[in-house]
Formats: sequence, structure tokens, C-alpha cells
Amino acid sequence: MTLIKTITFDFGGVLYTYDELPLITGLAEHSDATPAQITQALSGSKLDRAHFRGELKADALLETLRDQINLKMTVEELADAYARCVTPNEDVFGIIERLHQNYNLQLYSDTPELLYDHVMTEMPVFDYFSAKTLSFEIGELKDSEAGYLDMIEKSRHAPGEIVFIDDREEYALKAMGLGVNGIQYSSTDQLTEDLKALNVEIS
Repeated sequence: MTLIKTITFDFGGVLYTYDELPLITGLAEHSDATPAQITQALSGSKLDRAHFRGELKADALLETLRDQINLKMTVEELADAYARCVTPNEDVFGIIERLHQNYNLQLYSDTPELLYDHVMTEMPVFDYFSAKTLSFEIGELKDSEAGYLDMIEKSRHAPGEIVFIDDREEYALKAMGLGVNGIQYSSTDQLTEDLKALNVEIS
């Protein structure tokens, strides 16, 4: 079996749990729209995808939503709403603490710049990641191969020497289609077992 050298973690759903309700509720409180209307306006929309790809900055997003739903919200208030959506997964942090001395660790996330700046950079394990592949920087989401190729290139290792951990099965499978070892995260115990099956040492 190929020796694993790089382990790449997703953010939302792995390092942090994610609940969009505080964001939706926060937007509704600052607009004329109901939470249901906010969800309909954002979920899977071109607007949301453009924001995550970095094509639409936070101030431009707020301006667009002001026109659409009379949203009156500052960038700082939007950052606070994003921060309320996520909760650190301390158990996964513990695994990272045990891995970082022996493996190259990376971060790969579909994320808006605002969430990265206000939450992700404040993670207690942030400095353990040697490289970051971020959707707002590369201009592509995980349904494109571009991010996976960026992750592989930054690792300086062969695909078979890399593990990619994501809570969504389709993204783990997409990584596997490029020769990377994909793991769908569901629990810390399951992750530990899957890493051990790849001969990853968790001291």
C-alpha cells in the first residue's frame, strides 16, 4: 500500500459543524424578507455560488440583496452571522494535533472570503495546515476538478499519497476519481478507523 504523506481536511462539516439557520435568520432580521424567502434567494443560486467563488465580494453581495429584499446589513454584521453558523469540532482538532508532526496537512474548502478571514484563520489548528485551497481564491467550487488539482499540486505528492476528508460523499468520490484517497466524514470514530485502514499513524 502506498505511504500516505498528505492529509487534507474540509472545513464545514468536518473541522466545524455548519448550520445555516443563524445566517438565514440574521439576514431576515435585517430585511423585508422571511427566512423562507432568504433561503430560496440564496440556496444553490448563482448569487451564492458567485460569492463563494470570490466573484462577488461581501459588500457587493449585500448591495445586491439590498436591491432584492431591502437588506440593511453591514459587512461586519454579515461576518458575525457567518460566525454564528459554525461550531468547532474539538474531536477532529484532537486528531489533527496527533497527525501534524508526521504528516503534511492541508485545508480545502468552499468558503466565502469573509468566513475565512473571521473564523477559519482563528482556528486553533490553523497553523498546522501547510497549504490552503479556497474557493474564493481559485474561483471554482468543489464540483469542478480545479480545486482538487490545486490541492494535489500544493501537496507536492502523488495523488495516491494524499487523503482528502469531506462530509459530502460526492466530493470524496470526486477526489477518488483523480487518484486521491477520499474519506467521507461522519464521525470521529469512523474517521479514525478509515485513516488506520490507510496505514495512517495516529499516535
